[in-house]
Amino acid sequence: MKSICIIDDDRIYTYGISKIIKSHLPGNELSSFENGRKALDAITKMAENNEALPDMILLDIDMPEMNGWDFLHAFQKVRDKIEKEIEIYVISSRVNDNNEELYKIEWNQKVSDFIQKPVNIEALKKLLK
Repeated sequence: MKSICIIDDDRIYTYGISKIIKSHLPGNELSSFENGRKALDAITKMAENNEALPDMILLDIDMPEMNGWDFLHAFQKVRDKIEKEIEIYVISSRVNDNNEELYKIEWNQKVSDFIQKPVNIEALKKLLK
C-alpha cells in the first residue's frame, strides 16, 4: 500500500478522488492540501523530522498561492535532500495531447506522468500498482 498526497484546491475533486481510493483501493494512506505552499510546508517539516514521506503526489496545476509548477520548482530542494523516491503525477484539466509532450520535455526528471482530469478508477488502479 502507498501513502498518497493530493494537492488540489478543488474540494469536490479532492473529496471524489479520496472516496474512489478509499472505496476501490483500500489500505492506502491519504493526505490532502489545498495548494502547493501548504503541501510544501508539510512535506518539508516531515523530511526535517524524519517522518514518513508520501510515496506519491497527485498534483494539480492551477491553484492559488502556489501553483503546481511553482511547487515542483520549490519541491526539488526538498527532493535533493531525501533518499526516498516520490512519484509525482500532474493531474489537470489543462493537460492534453497538444501540450503534454512539451511538459514532459521540461519536467522529465521531476514528473512521473501527466494525467487528464477527471481521473477514473482504472487510471488510479494503474498508478497504484
